Amino acid sequence: MAAKSEWAKLPIRWIHEGALVDFRGRSTRPSSRLFLHLVQPEVDAPALRNESLAALKLFLVLCCRADFSTGMAKVTYTELCKLGVMSRAVVARSLLRLENAGLIARETRALKSGSLIKIEKWNDDYGWGKIPKLWLYDGNLGRMLRLSEFNFTQLSFHAMKIYLAILAFRDRRGIATISYDRLASYTGVPRHHIADTITQLYAMELVSFRPGEFHNEHQFDRTNRYLVRGFDTRWPALEEEDKPPVRSAAAPQRPSQENVASALEFVKPSEN
Repeated sequence: MAAKSEWAKLPIRWIHEGALVDFRGRSTRPSSRLFLHLVQPEVDAPALRNESLAALKLFLVLCCRADFSTGMAKVTYTELCKLGVMSRAVVARSLLRLENAGLIARETRALKSGSLIKIEKWNDDYGWGKIPKLWLYDGNLGRMLRLSEFNFTQLSFHAMKIYLAILAFRDRRGIATISYDRLASYTGVPRHHIADTITQLYAMELVSFRPGEFHNEHQFDRTNRYLVRGFDTRWPALEEEDKPPVRSAAAPQRPSQENVASALEFVKPSEN
C-alpha cells in the first residue's frame, strides 16, 4: 500500500517516561538455590535483544500504517511481514510484546480482513512526535527498507532505541538537543556505546548531528544536536536562526552649531 503522507505520528509519553528501558537485551544469569541471596550480574541475552528490537521496529511500522485521526491500523500479517521485512513468527511475537508493554491493543477479526490494531495514547494531550515515513520507505512503498537495515546485532538494537529517543525529543525546529547522559537514562543504552550508535545512525542516513559549540571564550556546550533525516529541515537555516541579531550602527547625527563654531575656531590660523 502506498504511503499517503511524508510523515506519521509517534506517541512519545512512554519514551519520556523511560519505558524504552524496558525493551532489554540483557538479563540476569540463572543461579542455583545456594546463591539466590547474591545479586547476579547481567549478561547478554541475544534472544531477548532480538525480540525487543523486532517489537520496536514493528511499532514504527504500525504508527506509519495507523489512521492519523484515530490511531487504528487495519493490517494483515502478510502486510506487516512485507512492510517490516520480518517473518510471520517474528511479527506474532512482536505484536504480543507490544501488547504486553501497553503500546497497542488488538481486536482480532476474520482472517480475510486482517486485524484491527489500536496504538495506545495516540491522541494523548501530552503531545506526539513525527516519523519520517517516506524516508523509511526509501522509494519502495511496499517495504520500509531503511528499517531492514536494523539487523539483529547489539549495535542495531542500541541504534533503534536512540533513534526513537531522538524522534521523541525533537523541538519545533526539528532538532533534538540531548546529552549522552540523558540518552542513556531514557533508553538504557550504556553511555560508552552511544557514540558508536550515533555513528551507525549517521551511516544509515537516519540522522545528522552537530557537536557542542563554544558560546564565548569561557563557555563550551558539550550537548550535541541531532537532525532527523527525511524532513525538510536543513542545518544552514537553523544555524542562521541561532545567530544573534546584527545590530545596526547608529545613524550619524548632525553636529550642533556650537560644535561647528568650536571646530572652526580650533583650525583658524593664528594672526601673528
